[in-house]
Amino acid sequence: MDERNVINRCLEGDRQSLEKLITIVQPLVFNLSLRFLWNRMDAEDATQEILIKIVTNLGKFDHRSKFNTWVYRVATNYLINQKQTKTETILTSFDVYADDLKDFKAPLEYNLPDKMLLEKEMKISCTLAMLQCLNRDLRLTFILGSILKLNSKIGSEISNTTPENFRKRLQQSRKILSAFLKGNCGIYNPANNCRCSKRINTALTCGRIEKSRLNFADKIESYTAEVEELHSLSGIYKNHGSFKSEGSFIIELNKILATKGIIRDN
Repeated sequence: MDERNVINRCLEGDRQSLEKLITIVQPLVFNLSLRFLWNRMDAEDATQEILIKIVTNLGKFDHRSKFNTWVYRVATNYLINQKQTKTETILTSFDVYADDLKDFKAPLEYNLPDKMLLEKEMKISCTLAMLQCLNRDLRLTFILGSILKLNSKIGSEISNTTPENFRKRLQQSRKILSAFLKGNCGIYNPANNCRCSKRINTALTCGRIEKSRLNFADKIESYTAEVEELHSLSGIYKNHGSFKSEGSFIIELNKILATKGIIRDN
């Protein structure tokens, strides 16, 4: 897109340009929010709040960095300063999570037609839940550096630190997650007993998976080959693909911004 022109027209209150901008940045914001927060409803709410901040602060974008970098900066500032989430109050440490993974509800086998879908849901849900055990700085760094594959220069600009510190955080987060996976995950280390397929009944019994309202597996826009999971930490997370939102952000934002007098009809 002609970035500067679209932004200028947004600043003039042009509705179509604003909708175009939202359509472009919304997937970036939502995918970051979902990975950071784990819970889809929380991510939907955060995405709407972040988009409002982006639109209402467009005039502060000085074009010295790429627009996507600035968008991520606004998003991370919001996410990192949120109050503690319910998920964070439960997954307080990797030891707590490791103990939880040792709890299996019988039966271990699940053989209904939706087994593959629920196994995928377990796989994504579990590996993203692990991120909640990291402190927020390390979690954010891992998402930016290992999942979104942003280099340390851009990552440090987004997270308001130095490239050297960003690289140190990334190395630390990878080391912590790799150790946890090596000691607990049957995908990462076949010597472990834990398997996603064996935890489906446990997740259903505990209410962590609701068949009628999945968090991840049935809302993926792109999905990579599963073989990558067996080789690396980044492969496990790359395998998730890109998540799509069910929220009507443009409709809701138009209502909110119209009441503030920020947009106008053409």
